[in-house]
Amino acid sequence: MKKNVLRVVIAAIVVIFTFSTGLWIGISFDSFKKYVFNVNQNSTSEIKPIEEAIDLISGSALVEKSKEELLKAAIEGILSSLNDEHAEYFTAEEYKKIMESYSGTMSGIGVVVTLDNEGRVVVVRTLSDTPAFYASITEGDIITEVDGMDIKDMALEKVVPMIKGEEGTDVDLTIYRYLEEEIIELTITRAKFVIPNLVSEVIEEDIGHIWYYAFQDGGAQQLDKEIQKLIEDGAKGLILDIRYNPGGVVDDAVEVCDLFLDEGIIVTTRERMEDKEIIGKYSAREGKYTEIPLVILINEFSASASEMVAGALRDNKRAILVGERSYGKGVVQLLYELSDGSGIKLTTAKYFLPSGLSVDGVGIEPDILVELEPDATEDIQLNRAVEEMKALISEIK
Repeated sequence: MKKNVLRVVIAAIVVIFTFSTGLWIGISFDSFKKYVFNVNQNSTSEIKPIEEAIDLISGSALVEKSKEELLKAAIEGILSSLNDEHAEYFTAEEYKKIMESYSGTMSGIGVVVTLDNEGRVVVVRTLSDTPAFYASITEGDIITEVDGMDIKDMALEKVVPMIKGEEGTDVDLTIYRYLEEEIIELTITRAKFVIPNLVSEVIEEDIGHIWYYAFQDGGAQQLDKEIQKLIEDGAKGLILDIRYNPGGVVDDAVEVCDLFLDEGIIVTTRERMEDKEIIGKYSAREGKYTEIPLVILINEFSASASEMVAGALRDNKRAILVGERSYGKGVVQLLYELSDGSGIKLTTAKYFLPSGLSVDGVGIEPDILVELEPDATEDIQLNRAVEEMKALISEIK
């Protein structure tokens, strides 16, 4: 299986890289839709032709289309004109499921997937105690069909709602098991489960290992509590594992950095507001864990907010990075709900690390490169991080 990826999402979770404080958009699509449906009779001259075109096509075109269908096509057309690979339109149902993913619980099957460079949906992790776990879906499985529909080259945001669904309902999956060259047909009953934001353990007696799955609202607060428990259990150093972490809420990423920093720039953003460039800076406040040794694990699936955290903590000389080059997504998307419950996502800003560099398209090279082979029988990246942590702990004894 080729290791290149385009995007990673949880197949019952869609984690959007966005600012919780920003309705950063230059045009009100709520107003736009009112213009189209004659709700607002004071349409501007710029919008009026769109309204006229939709009225004409819905009433006279040989191929019958409703105004709702034409409006959807118009919005998708506007987004496609941006040449923005991250821009997307979501139906009301799709948008609702995306928002549900922030609640911490959901109904689905419980897998983490990626879209590889051949447009295939590949499983990179199965969450424990979920329907997928009990159905023996494993890392490397390729999902080729959902309920009989071929999903090759389909956007992950479209695949996710197909796999998710109400608790107790079934979903039919066709899976190609790469290593065994076997096609498997499965019918899985969806269930509700808690989305684990992180898991932790003390290893080697005095090293806290924290696997941080995604950046979500309130995640830094959970991390804070987990670090306190690890320290109480004897941890003298921390390994923050953000391999396979696709990103998430930027505010959470900033707050995670704040735990380990007491000064310095965390991230700088540049966006456009009409004809002006807006530059924003996020600075560290007094952190709680500014002295404890820190190693961060990254790989090619670590994206966006994960790269922000890894880059910010390294640039501020607070952490050592171990693993593989990260994905390389250095842009920010806005997720915006429209008046009918549907939504749009589009790129609104670019972010820069404290060094001034952008990771977009290039990723972050770790301080210690450790490539994980597909057939490896042990986690050599974690082992190398443990070695580095032992050396750091020995320096403070």
